[in-house]
Amino acid sequence: MDKKVITDSKNKCLCVDVGGSAIKYGLIDSDLNLTGKGDIPTPHEGVEPYLMALEKLYRSVEGQVQGIAMSVPGVIDSENGICISGGNLDFVRNFNLAGEMTKRLSVPVTVMNDAKSAAMAEAKWGALSDCRDGIVIVLGTGIGGALIKDGKVHFGRSFAAGEFSFLTLGEDMDEHCDTWAGRAGNPRLRRLVANAKGIEDPDTIDGFDVFRWAEEGDPYVLMALSQFTRSIAHMIINLQIIYDPDRFAIGGGISRQPLLLEYIQKNLDYFYTQFRWPGQKADVATCKFFNDANLIGAYSYFLSRYGNEAEKGK
Repeated sequence: MDKKVITDSKNKCLCVDVGGSAIKYGLIDSDLNLTGKGDIPTPHEGVEPYLMALEKLYRSVEGQVQGIAMSVPGVIDSENGICISGGNLDFVRNFNLAGEMTKRLSVPVTVMNDAKSAAMAEAKWGALSDCRDGIVIVLGTGIGGALIKDGKVHFGRSFAAGEFSFLTLGEDMDEHCDTWAGRAGNPRLRRLVANAKGIEDPDTIDGFDVFRWAEEGDPYVLMALSQFTRSIAHMIINLQIIYDPDRFAIGGGISRQPLLLEYIQKNLDYFYTQFRWPGQKADVATCKFFNDANLIGAYSYFLSRYGNEAEKGK
């Protein structure tokens, strides 16, 4: 679809954030009002059920919005709307998602990688809005990430810049547990805490359990949290040395927990006593928009493609 300038002063858009278990959605306007939030289960049966679920969401608000802004997992060619990979939605590999949705609905559709969406929100309106260069780290089942360069998301040659999950920490490179996702994904935190609490199945606990026990001062849970955040702090120092950003912004559901940032900072402070780095120390903050960052960032990208010039500069 050719670029179309939208002149509605509010530029209201249906924003969709596709996750492994749920598709979150909401309506966002140019004042960043987020309304009508909800979620539906993510279909895993194939392309057609997936497209039908997205179409049903749009039909429920048809006439109220100017288009659809999508945040999705995988390596994404946002310029052309193509899912080069689909993360855990493998059926959309090499699939022109934006093109297919536009054909069905006859409205503009944009598609952006989920972590890059979060980064775009934080760079434009959030924790990195006063930064020239920054790094966003999104903690979830894996480790989402994005680099901000000169205030803009850096995509890289093949749109895969910032795919931190795949950073390898072991020299053999043949074990998932030796990737950063294996060391710092949420499943490892649950596993560390389950072991500390003598719970046989880590899947029976969630992040709320972990941080409730931590807030209650359980010494073993706090040690598990310290161990978990150690690898995050370690990688932040490495990324600081490589990229020298103004600030890191930590996102993902568990970033809402103040203890997470507190323990990341404790580990950073300790490492800096041992490692005599002469450059700038890492400045770390939480993302401003938390779980809504993907929705808001997807909207920002939609505006950059289809918003009028006044809204682009907002």
